[in-house]
Amino acid sequence: MIKASVLSCLLLSNSYAAEIEGLSAIGVGGIPMAKQEAIQDALMQASLWNGAKVEASSLVEEGRVSELQRVVPVQELSRYKLLREWREGSFYHVLIESDPAPEATQSKVPIASAVTATPAESMAAAHALSPPAPPRYPQCPQADFAYRKKLLLAHFQLQNPADANDIVHFQDGLQQELSRLLAASDHYLPLRTVNEAAFNLQPGFYDPILQPERVRELARRYGTQFVVGGVVRDIGPYGERYSFAWGNDIKNGERRISPSIPMLQLSSSLPSIAPLGLKVKPSSRRFEADLYVFDGASGALLKQQRFTDSVTGEVMQGSDYVFGSRRFYDTDFGQMVEQQLGKIVAGVDDALACQAFAARISRVEKNRVFLDAGSTARLAKGDKLQLFRVKSTNQVVAAVNGDSSMSLGMPEELVSAVTITQVQPLFAIAVLENGSITPEVGDYVRFSMKESR
Repeated sequence: MIKASVLSCLLLSNSYAAEIEGLSAIGVGGIPMAKQEAIQDALMQASLWNGAKVEASSLVEEGRVSELQRVVPVQELSRYKLLREWREGSFYHVLIESDPAPEATQSKVPIASAVTATPAESMAAAHALSPPAPPRYPQCPQADFAYRKKLLLAHFQLQNPADANDIVHFQDGLQQELSRLLAASDHYLPLRTVNEAAFNLQPGFYDPILQPERVRELARRYGTQFVVGGVVRDIGPYGERYSFAWGNDIKNGERRISPSIPMLQLSSSLPSIAPLGLKVKPSSRRFEADLYVFDGASGALLKQQRFTDSVTGEVMQGSDYVFGSRRFYDTDFGQMVEQQLGKIVAGVDDALACQAFAARISRVEKNRVFLDAGSTARLAKGDKLQLFRVKSTNQVVAAVNGDSSMSLGMPEELVSAVTITQVQPLFAIAVLENGSITPEVGDYVRFSMKESR
């Protein structure tokens, strides 16, 4: 096997405003979706016009040559003015005037229509002049998350269900909030299971029983590259603090410790004074959760990490404090949980930043293959990826101790290279460079500059 070195070429030009035309086919989403896609197309062209970096490499294995290629803008433009829009047949056109941000404030941000800088943007520009903080994930070719990776968020199991009696929709709310944060990071395309965990947590055992075959089955069924699961070990309250209780103002986990003051009737025309008493409620609460990140193709465990914290203050929740709601996050316990969820998302980033993007082949037509990833994953026409095939699904590489739950994965072989010729939101069409190869449904393509170094 011969691995060629990576070629990285930088094409630069001056950043300035320009009129750029973009277009998109009018599909099932109608004109509104076509308009947004046309604007995205124009912004991408404007970004490339103001400078682009071409990353390419080649790999020779057993006489077969495959190439990787990706064109990345040096600066992703997000500021624009829409000058004109029109329809021609089945295509929708837009004409925009791009407005590059100052070089000091370049960043990858979602599409926006504002052209003039706000005071907040001016302050951000001033902060950008200071040295950037080091990235929290390891340095590697994929650390910029050029492609969005499909990820399945499995059910997080609660070790002590009674701990969450005062929190409405704790488990499904936790899963939903993690999914929202993972999607907001713009690194992933997350999906959620319905009450399906990635492993078993048996009573009387602390460590979960890992099941690589279950992980592989979940990844196949949901069509994802990775599977994330977890165990919430402890969210129990502790300690005591005292306050007055007015009426029936007693939440789960709180109790009265003094008799109520008898109700007083001031007048037949006035309402009764509600009973006043003293109640005891927990002063603090813990949060302890274990995160597990799995590779969907092999079922192998990529990362296990624990997140712990505690907080003092308003820690018990009422019946109308739904997990993930703003009302929940406004409590002291909710604020701590919100911080921990952010750290869990950062932990997923750490585990997957250096894992190559991959997509499965879902359909084959002669020398064309249909991939289960498209523009939402940031695939683009002209991208070149490598096509791999698992040699045998029955040849799992076992661990030294023979434990099936600790299998190392499955061997694979490089089959060909593919070039993306058409991109839709949820799928892409690619052609094979090696016409003598017959791809199969279930084979997968991968982009990894690290593979070819």
